[in-house]
Amino acid sequence: MPEANSPLAAVDTHTHLNHPRLSRKLGQVLARARAAGVQEMIVVGYDLPSSEAAVTLAQGNAGIWATVGVHPHDAAGVSVESIAAIRRLAASERVVAIGETGLDFYRDLSPREAQESSFRRHLDLAAELRLPVVLHCREAQDRLLEAVFDYAEDGLGLIWHSFDGTPAHAAAAVSRGAFLGFNAMVTYADNRHLREVAAAAPLEALLLETDCPYLAPEPRGSSDNEPANIPIIARAIAGERHMSVEDVTRATVENARRAFALPAT
Repeated sequence: MPEANSPLAAVDTHTHLNHPRLSRKLGQVLARARAAGVQEMIVVGYDLPSSEAAVTLAQGNAGIWATVGVHPHDAAGVSVESIAAIRRLAASERVVAIGETGLDFYRDLSPREAQESSFRRHLDLAAELRLPVVLHCREAQDRLLEAVFDYAEDGLGLIWHSFDGTPAHAAAAVSRGAFLGFNAMVTYADNRHLREVAAAAPLEALLLETDCPYLAPEPRGSSDNEPANIPIIARAIAGERHMSVEDVTRATVENARRAFALPAT
């Protein structure tokens, strides 16, 4: 039972604690997260080595869960063997989703055809294993919504990480049962439109995430982002929605449990 003045428990639904910038100081990062009330974290794989590392972290640390997959930046290297390796990793009881996967037409670090192919393979695997899928999307919102339509109709769970689309994209995603992950981009002065989306979206669709070590909150400095910054994101969204931080935090914890089928604590 938390003490009366302890921070309200929160969940960071998208971390890269498997990234070298954080893994080398993991003990300190986790201590700061717990002190800030962030009791559970999902470590997201972005290639095969990082997916393996995510599973290892989740197996060795209470309150940490893993996802496994290959980011669209590396889609050109995804093969039948890659998907088989992801399937093997997903057999761990600590794996709660497939991904991150999706489409990135902003950087185009892999050809778009390769991204589409990798995305379909990940979606097929998630449907086969009955796991939700963590979606990455930049400058490809309409195409991503088209790609997931049939899967969502068949009941595939969708977690749209680092959502940065329009209100129409948010409405279309939520109509397909998707959860929308909001991170510290809502604190950036030039992201008024994203704060408006976070304010208008259904509360039951919202998730909190850091995407650490990336996307540190304002004022943006040179230090890495960490799960301990989740309360900053909760405060920003609470202010936009004219709600208490406590109510936003409680709702997003419940949403995270539903989105990833996390056990009750």
